[in-house]
Amino acid sequence: MIINSLCRSHALLFRQGKIAEALQTGQKKADEGSAEIWPTIFASSQRKTAALLESAKRFVVTIGLYQNAGKEQLLAAMHDEKKKLHKFAYSLIASASPVDYIRSAFVTAGLLGKSDPQEECEAEMLIKGTDLALRNTHPIVIMRAMTAFLGFSVFDATEKWLLEHFGKEKHRDEELIIPGDLPEMIPGKNEAPGPLALAIRLAGPQLVAATLAGCPKETADYVKSLAYTPLGEILLDWDIRNGRNRLSSEELSDAQNAFLELFTSLQGESAGSMGKEEENWTMDVDENLVADISNLILELDAHVLKSVISNMDPKLAASLIQAMEPIAHDRLFSSVASSKGKKILDALEAASPLSTNELTRRAQIFAQKVLSEIAPRSKTLGKSLPLPARVRELLTSILSRE
Repeated sequence: MIINSLCRSHALLFRQGKIAEALQTGQKKADEGSAEIWPTIFASSQRKTAALLESAKRFVVTIGLYQNAGKEQLLAAMHDEKKKLHKFAYSLIASASPVDYIRSAFVTAGLLGKSDPQEECEAEMLIKGTDLALRNTHPIVIMRAMTAFLGFSVFDATEKWLLEHFGKEKHRDEELIIPGDLPEMIPGKNEAPGPLALAIRLAGPQLVAATLAGCPKETADYVKSLAYTPLGEILLDWDIRNGRNRLSSEELSDAQNAFLELFTSLQGESAGSMGKEEENWTMDVDENLVADISNLILELDAHVLKSVISNMDPKLAASLIQAMEPIAHDRLFSSVASSKGKKILDALEAASPLSTNELTRRAQIFAQKVLSEIAPRSKTLGKSLPLPARVRELLTSILSRE
C-alpha cells in the first residue's frame, strides 16, 4: 500500500503541477498530455537508479544516527554534507519544521519544480523521507517509502541492507506486564496456532503492538514468530516501545482485552469446523509459499491485480490472506472497491485455518486466474505470454509445487 500510494500521489502531483504550469503559459492541452509520461514511478536508467538508491541509504543512515544520538549528530552530518538536497532536508528536520511545510519549502528553495521530472526523483524521495523523519518514523519505513519511487525490484532488494544496518539493534527493555488473561490463552507449541495467527492479521500492527506492550517477553516472541518477517519484528518492537512510553496502563489493558475478545471469537467460530484440519495444521508456516504469494501480489500490474481480485470468490481471496505478508495484504485490499473488500473481510473472519497443502492449492488456483487474465484472447501458437521475468518466475514456483 505504501508503494501504490506513493506512486499515485506523485503521478497526481506531477499532473497537477504540469496543468498549473500550462495554464500560465497557455499550453494546457500539450502539457496535459505530457503529464501522463510517468503514471506510476519515475523512468530512470539503471545507473541513475543505483545513484538514487545510494542517496536514500545515506539519508536513512543519518536519520538512524539522529534518532539514537540526538540533534548534534544531525547537525554534524549537515555540516559535512556537500549535496544541497541532503543539507536542506537535514536543516528542515533539525529545525522541526511543520510537516505541511516540507514540499513548499523545497519549491521555495528552488530544489523542486524546475528540473526534468526524472531529475526530480531524488527531491521527491527526500521530501517523503523528511516528512517521515519529522514524524519520528522508523528508518526501515523511511527507506521503504523512499525506494518505492524506484520500483518494486529496488524496493525488494533493500531488505538485506536494512537487516544489516538496523537488524542488530538490541534494546534491553524491562517488561511491563499488565494483568490479563491473554498470556494464558496463547496456544502452546503443540497446539494449532491458526486462530491466533488470523487474529494477529485482522487486528493490525498498532493494536498488536499495544497488546504486547503489556505482555511477557515469551508471549511477544511467540506472536512475532507467527506473523512477522524479520523486518516486521523490528518494526513491531519499535511500536511496542513507543506504546509503553505513550499509552497509559489502562489503555494497554484495553488493547489487550480488545485483542483477546477478537482471538476468542475466532476460536469459538472455528472450533466446530476445524476438525481434522486442526490436527494436520503444520506448526511452521511455509515461508517460501508466503513469499511467493506476497511477491506475486506486489509484482502484478495494478490493472491485472484489480481485475483478478474483483472477479474472485471472496472465500478464495480470504484464504490467500492466511499465507500473505502484511504489505501484500494491504495492496490486495487497495486494489478493490470497499464493498468487495468488506466481503473478503467477512469471509476471512468466518474462515478456518488451512493446512499448507490446501493453501498451496488455493495459491495455484490464484496463479491460474492470473495467467488467464494476462493471456491474450487470441493466442498465437509458439509464442510465450508477455510476462515480466519476475512474475513468470513466481507463477512457475507456485504452479510447480506438489
